[in-house]
Amino acid sequence: MKKTLFFFLIIALSVVAVFAAGSKEQAATVLSGEITAEDLKNAHITLELWHAQTDENGIALDKVVELFNSTNPYGITVNATCQGGYTDCHTKILSALAAGTPPNIGQAYNNNMMTYMPSGKLMVLDDYLTDDFGIDQATLAEVVPSYLEENRSFPDGKTYATSLGKSTEVMFYNKTFFDEHGLEVPTTFEELAEVAKKISEITGKPAVGFDSMDNLGIYGPVNFGAKYADTQGHLYLFDDEYIDSTMAFYEWWQKGIKEGYFRTAGEDRYCSGPFSNGNIIVYIGSSAGTAYILPEGFEAAVAYNPVGPNPAVIQQGGNFCGFATGDELTDLAASIFLEYMYDPEASGLYAANTGYAPSNKLGVETEAYKASIAAGGIGPAAKDVSASYPDGYLAYDPVFENSYETRQALADIVEGIALDKNADIAALIEQAKNNIAAL
Repeated sequence: MKKTLFFFLIIALSVVAVFAAGSKEQAATVLSGEITAEDLKNAHITLELWHAQTDENGIALDKVVELFNSTNPYGITVNATCQGGYTDCHTKILSALAAGTPPNIGQAYNNNMMTYMPSGKLMVLDDYLTDDFGIDQATLAEVVPSYLEENRSFPDGKTYATSLGKSTEVMFYNKTFFDEHGLEVPTTFEELAEVAKKISEITGKPAVGFDSMDNLGIYGPVNFGAKYADTQGHLYLFDDEYIDSTMAFYEWWQKGIKEGYFRTAGEDRYCSGPFSNGNIIVYIGSSAGTAYILPEGFEAAVAYNPVGPNPAVIQQGGNFCGFATGDELTDLAASIFLEYMYDPEASGLYAANTGYAPSNKLGVETEAYKASIAAGGIGPAAKDVSASYPDGYLAYDPVFENSYETRQALADIVEGIALDKNADIAALIEQAKNNIAAL
């Protein structure tokens, strides 16, 4: 076990753009000094964790916290408290920051973490990830690369978060129907359209549903060869270099809507309902949503999401960040727990009890995870598909000013096409561009 950590005083940091507040602040950083493992043990540190995990996900997180509390060699104790859903947790963290009483660790989406920066308390984790405490570099090397990339995909390029696990989009399909009609499971967008058309000819109904217009609005064009955006907020989708690829996706989508083989969740909110009752035969949705799939008289199966020439499948889920106290020992303890999110046993245990893939690739080799897969069923199958995507397929949204609102503006384009099969795509693009420019 590693024993000594040397902290070097950082004289100044590059200021971080804080878009929500329209100002700039320094991020919380490592203080100077020298700390030993014995110092940590003697401090008997207790950390407060506020999270947004409810129901089975909350139980799973509690198991991870219990494992950390019973096995970490520094005597660190974490008290985990659910603050409601993500919106509730985010609101409470903002209020606590304003009052000067934030938790040591919080769970949030990365775009929400941007709004924590004006406090100057959001911890920069890069130095901690390479220090002599927490996980070692060999373990860090086994973390899913796109998870690490997402957690440093902020305007200043610094790391502010870690991940315990992620869901992805996967493709659920009615295996009984596919077998009866001799259909091949599609692996590409082109094949998906072809199969969808065949299914609709058989059923007389839309064949394929899509849960998230937000995801489709970004990663549809990306799959066709476009580029989304960077952390400085430059939107590439409509640039001359990428507009042809973006248009190719919109035309593919419009053709499916016009010919009646694609649909959105619409008033059903999620496609799991129409899929379960046989109204659609295929749908694209989250690997973590399988509890709502209740097949009525057929066998459901799951496969990789179909992709285009430039494969991109969204990874989803909140992350964990730290809030600096200024006390070296306490902040170091918080960093150790945040790094624990990347531990194989921790991420494997969490994944075993949820619909999420573990953050560490070695998590799939843990006994807890393997037992959950061996139990069988659509839930474990979806989770295992999510955990086995090739590294190059997984994608994430960079964080920039108004990144959340930009997602919604792009979703409006695909939603607009779905609502009006004869929609003028160029006009929808101009409207989205105007909406984004007005943010």
